Amino acid sequence: MKLQNTTRLLKVITRKRYGSSSRHIIIGICLLTAIVLIPLLGTKSSVSAVFQDPLDSRQAGDLSAAIRLKQQEAARLVRSEFADQQFNEIAKKFVTRGSVRVIVRLKASFSQQAEMRGMLEARAQRQEITRVRDAVLANLNGYDPGTVRSMDFLPYLSVSVNAAGLESLRASSEVIDIQEDRIYRHALAQSVPFIGGAAAWASGYTGSGQAVAILDTGVEKTHPMLAGKVVSEACYSSNVSNSSTSVCPGGASSSTATDSGLPCPTDCQHGTHVAGIAAGKNGTSGGSTFSGVAKDASIIAIQVFSQFNNDSDCGGAGSAPCVAAYTSDIIGGLQRVYSLRNTYSIASANLSLGGGSYTSNCDSADAATKAVIDLLRGANIATVIASGNEATKNALSSPGCISTAISVGATLDTSNTVASYSNSASFLNLLAPGSGITSSVPGGSYATWNGTSMATPHVAGTWAVMKQKLPT
Repeated sequence: MKLQNTTRLLKVITRKRYGSSSRHIIIGICLLTAIVLIPLLGTKSSVSAVFQDPLDSRQAGDLSAAIRLKQQEAARLVRSEFADQQFNEIAKKFVTRGSVRVIVRLKASFSQQAEMRGMLEARAQRQEITRVRDAVLANLNGYDPGTVRSMDFLPYLSVSVNAAGLESLRASSEVIDIQEDRIYRHALAQSVPFIGGAAAWASGYTGSGQAVAILDTGVEKTHPMLAGKVVSEACYSSNVSNSSTSVCPGGASSSTATDSGLPCPTDCQHGTHVAGIAAGKNGTSGGSTFSGVAKDASIIAIQVFSQFNNDSDCGGAGSAPCVAAYTSDIIGGLQRVYSLRNTYSIASANLSLGGGSYTSNCDSADAATKAVIDLLRGANIATVIASGNEATKNALSSPGCISTAISVGATLDTSNTVASYSNSASFLNLLAPGSGITSSVPGGSYATWNGTSMATPHVAGTWAVMKQKLPT
């Protein structure tokens, strides 16, 4: 099924069955009645993100007072009740591995931007996060300095440590929680027969003026379906000894240079396919011309995958090399989206990836990712994430299991039922078609794929069309 049949998107009605009961989930805008999902995200704060401006003496005094308040708030923070369990679970991995990549929650006060009283409080928060991070690193043993990734807006850092480094973190009074920096893979397994995209386009709603961020394996911006649509690029990828190699330009761990959002070299068609579904325009395959959901939206291409070189990381004998995404690189990409919030009108960030299985919300297990999702939510940007393709009926993969994400499962368009491969649960947010979806792939070509990966950009694109009609 070609994407021309997906672009009737703005009225998607799908059915989920739980025993004898059913639930209808509606995504989109009817031409006569708007379904207002965007207020779920809140309103955009007016607090400036500029921290380099010089301060006069009064402002300097106010900043010092704000820093002291942040330090007082931090003093009341205590180590998570699950932290020791997390340390112990990570320690077990040294039986087979010389080092483990972790994400550390720093003992620094943190408030969402919308909750802060002004620029000085925001500046104080950033300075305190930096101070605590530097103190932790200054006293840390047994770590690889080349793997340190700071999270500019959040009280977290990621780093690869050996057993001594883990115990150093455990002993630090400036560390209140820890989690493994896990890796995620892309979520691949008649599109959208019930959605009114063509009618919405005829009414002038095409996603124009909006941007969709695609955090994936990169986007081929010269593809005929995507030409001229990529307005910003970035790459976050990791060099980890005996494990992964960065695919960013020059092997750097991050880049925002031109072409940094291009597809990685190995097994990297996925991001281009996802981008076409969300916001491609005038693709041609099999004699037909078709477009993605938000055909006039722009694309922010952020490559967040790394190349893994060991079979143990890739799923078994003969499976290497492969690509997968570290949690910290995903967070880096989402922080990049947040930093661009005043440059572009960003409707959504698409994450067609996942791993693990959670029968309830995973906010504690993925606290660092939740923090950045909440940051985007406060800026009125939806983080739309695949539910996963493990065919579970009571669980979602991470990070789609985070309560403030928009989780998306997949349906079959011919029978209006949940696809057999799609993860479902009572806390799944939305369903969208994900079977037999034809879209762009690198080399100027097209391919037809199945999966919640394909369902997710339908929702991310819908969000852009909706935000064109309802900007706030």
